Amino acid sequence: MSGRTVRVLRAALLVALAVMIAGTSALADSIAVKLNATTKIYQSADTSARSVKAPKNLKVTLKAYANGWGKISYRGHIGYVKLKYLDRVNPVKAYVAENAYVYKDASGSKKLGAAAAGSTVYVVGVDGSYVRVINKSGTKKGYMKASTLFGAKAKQDDDGSAGDAAADAVPQSLRSTTSSAAGSKIEFTIYLAQNLLGAPYASNANPPKNFDCAKFCYYCYGMAQASIKGSSYAQGYDDSFQKIAYDDLKRGDMVCFDTVSDDDLCDHTGIYLGGGYFIHASSAAKKVILSSLASGYYKRTFSWGRRIFEN
Repeated sequence: MSGRTVRVLRAALLVALAVMIAGTSALADSIAVKLNATTKIYQSADTSARSVKAPKNLKVTLKAYANGWGKISYRGHIGYVKLKYLDRVNPVKAYVAENAYVYKDASGSKKLGAAAAGSTVYVVGVDGSYVRVINKSGTKKGYMKASTLFGAKAKQDDDGSAGDAAADAVPQSLRSTTSSAAGSKIEFTIYLAQNLLGAPYASNANPPKNFDCAKFCYYCYGMAQASIKGSSYAQGYDDSFQKIAYDDLKRGDMVCFDTVSDDDLCDHTGIYLGGGYFIHASSAAKKVILSSLASGYYKRTFSWGRRIFEN
């Protein structure tokens, strides 16, 4: 997604939720919340403290939070409630950056499913680095990593894409005219990639008719006589190719990104052109696009590169 049109919400997402922590516990603003279950309100942030039973849907004001507890005011009193029992009265709309998991709780230990890139969720609560989300009707609930959400939807470009660079034209200085691997394997890979710009994205890719990110790399590098794996995870973790740091990237390197909140660091791959640009099959744009690696979403989620060809 474009750095020109989208502000990534990490701490900023919590500002949008009006639950930004100042120091360790003070909130920038108080917000209206309600209890999502019958629970106890404690005199201090300790389950052994004195407490009173409070009914579901009781409206209170969240004043601060820390360590899984929310400090609330209600009926002229101050009390403490576990954050998991507090929902915003007015949910905040947010957008999924790229495919991300939805979890049962804020530990991320059990997956309930996945949210597709570009889809809408509604944030009702926060617990550490996770936010509690619901669908529009409120019938489905779960937790997502705050870093996987954006506070504003990416502005679509004139061609309808939502790519990071918003451009389907490779800069003249980065174009390849090498139409055979006999000339240069790197240049031939890029020649194939640039001529596939606009090709449709498909999760069940069938190259060269359509592509996902991994099959796009597999096809282009493969046509240039490189033997690479067929999934983004396997491509990123294939140590038969040299791992490359961001500052050492060269034209023709494969670039690897951590775009899904899970245990591995390679969920998306593309082909680096140089000059801060790469080509990839984007699930958000629904096609093969040119994107910027110099700033924005892909700079932030970059993990490493792989040197497929030495020369």
